[in-house]
Amino acid sequence: MGKHAAAADAQHPTEVTLERVAEALRGLGFASVQRDDAPDRLVVAALSFTAAVWIDYRQPMALVVDTAERIPTDFEHATALARFINTWNHDRVGPAASYRLAESGDFTVRMRRPIHIKHGLTDEQLGAELVDTLAHAASFSTKLRTRFLDAALDHLLPPQLLRLQDAEVLNGRHPSLRHLPRGGREDIVSAPELFAPLDAALRPVAPETLAGVLDSLDFRYAMNESGIIATGVNGVPFALTVDGDSDETYARVTGMWDTGLDADEEFLRLWLVCNDVNERATGAAAYLHEFDGRLHMHAEATMLATAGAAAEQVEEFTVSSLAACLASIDYVSQLVSGRSAVEWPNT
Repeated sequence: MGKHAAAADAQHPTEVTLERVAEALRGLGFASVQRDDAPDRLVVAALSFTAAVWIDYRQPMALVVDTAERIPTDFEHATALARFINTWNHDRVGPAASYRLAESGDFTVRMRRPIHIKHGLTDEQLGAELVDTLAHAASFSTKLRTRFLDAALDHLLPPQLLRLQDAEVLNGRHPSLRHLPRGGREDIVSAPELFAPLDAALRPVAPETLAGVLDSLDFRYAMNESGIIATGVNGVPFALTVDGDSDETYARVTGMWDTGLDADEEFLRLWLVCNDVNERATGAAAYLHEFDGRLHMHAEATMLATAGAAAEQVEEFTVSSLAACLASIDYVSQLVSGRSAVEWPNT
């Protein structure tokens, strides 16, 4: 991962704009393009996938990096591909993978990474997030092609085709609408979230930092010797922790629902609903965990914390992630079982 000369505690987060993102990408060696007449997204040049970047003003306000494999995966791999993607989302932090049936009858495989920016980012935070996201996307693409793409097809596409695909991402329907039918529009259910400046330096993020947020919310919790925090919100068990090492550190918020469904018989039906979450959401990713032959659904949000974070950034990430995980579990449980696994307060 790239290192920056400025010390993290000497920097203060500032507003994230697409112009600033483009400048950061140039500094990291990535080329990007943007339309002058409709600057609602950046497209980053990559060899095995297209990559679009935009700012999502829904809560939580996020810089979204969205990638799509340039070569679709054959429909015959549907179930194996589902298990491959679920394993990736289960085992890896960072961007969440998903697939969608294309009009050709094959699968377009994608990844999406929301980066919280309500309180801005420092240059080091922004650069680290972009490098980490694109590195994960490249690693995923390599493993996907090795597993599912015929060796005779696994080669670089002609430059003309690369430019055509990038132009389609730049000029076509906005990738945030990929889960909707053609002509569909996103429902607006809340006011847009706007940048809230702060004057605070970054500090290291530890499990105790997350526990401090729970203290401020007056939540009851327990933390073990490994730094894993267990708590519950609206009847849903949660685990919060800080994973990784000095090179890559992530804050994680994970909500869990024991579906009671058989892991062999019901995997694909339940996974497809989780996949729908990953296609549409920017707050939390969903994946399945098998335990004693039963399926547990996990909803998880992560924040790269290698460069540290201001207290307000950690608080915003933690609170919005708890809410996003609850929303994902509510959505999946209602579609799968007909009732919500979330015990919402009576209104």
